[in-house]
Amino acid sequence: MRKGAVALLVILSCLMTGCLLPQDAVLSPPSHPVQGIDILRPPGDVFALLLDGNTLWCGGVDGVCAIDTQTRTVTIIVDAGRPMTYVRGIAVDHEGALWFASERGLVRWKNGQATWFTKQEGLPDNRVNCVLVTRAGDLWAGTWSGAAMRTTGGWTVLGKRDGLADDMVRVMLEDKGGSLWFGSYVAPAGGLAIRNASGWQTFSTAGGLPHNDIVSLLEAPDGIVWVGTGFLDDGGAVQFERQGDGWQPQRTLGKAGGLAGGKARSIYVTGDGTLIVGSEYQGMAIQTPDGFRVLTTMDGLSNDEVKSMVEDANGNLWCATRDGLTIINRQTLLNVEGGTS
Repeated sequence: MRKGAVALLVILSCLMTGCLLPQDAVLSPPSHPVQGIDILRPPGDVFALLLDGNTLWCGGVDGVCAIDTQTRTVTIIVDAGRPMTYVRGIAVDHEGALWFASERGLVRWKNGQATWFTKQEGLPDNRVNCVLVTRAGDLWAGTWSGAAMRTTGGWTVLGKRDGLADDMVRVMLEDKGGSLWFGSYVAPAGGLAIRNASGWQTFSTAGGLPHNDIVSLLEAPDGIVWVGTGFLDDGGAVQFERQGDGWQPQRTLGKAGGLAGGKARSIYVTGDGTLIVGSEYQGMAIQTPDGFRVLTTMDGLSNDEVKSMVEDANGNLWCATRDGLTIINRQTLLNVEGGTS
């Protein structure tokens, strides 16, 4: 076969199969960049953020690193003694130890020393999706096979038989009243389960949710709990409010209501009360007086999948994405919120 024909076949194959750019490929710059948006790499693909003073802990595909938010430099790369990949959750306990939820187990890290917890140490599953430390100091690990609470004698595991929407636990939250929220990611099954003093509440598409995959949970400063749901471009952000001893959904925001995409991949409320919702692959939506302003890679984001967000001490918004960290400087964020940028 002639070389020209071979080249043509390669090009056609790429068009048909959707060849991916390598990780270090040079991409086109934003066409309409918003001033005051910066990108930090490494890290690369980031899932979870935890701010501790001026130190930002970042968990992702390749493990965990720490960043100084003042100098914006990587200061620590965690060595857990063995590969620690796909870190989707980070928490700090009352003793100052960090806990990392990874696909290979749960890791306690303090003073540079790592301690692993897997099925061998009593967890129901090595695949840990999230980790939570309650105000009382209880440690919870959300796994593919239940929610496990650490006890002096090992682990106590809750599953669907105990009140969860499904054994698979993707996200967890403790609200200000002490209720525990558990979200699964096994649609069309699963949904949301809330454990409070009076028992359990469960919610699914049959009871007000736009989708049974629960991907984010956030309690806003005003006490409202936002539940992010969805898969790809389906789903939405659901606002829950307390009613009596329980909680009920009040409204749902979706793509038709101004969000960047259907799936509410991440949800954040700033210190001044602005709602921000990240999508799966269509950028992020920032609340303004006239609705929502959507920012994408065309505006300067490092990637259009926004997985987690947090504000630093100076009010800058750090966004974990599939390809690095995006930092929206405080004044830029205020301009976007006010509809002037």
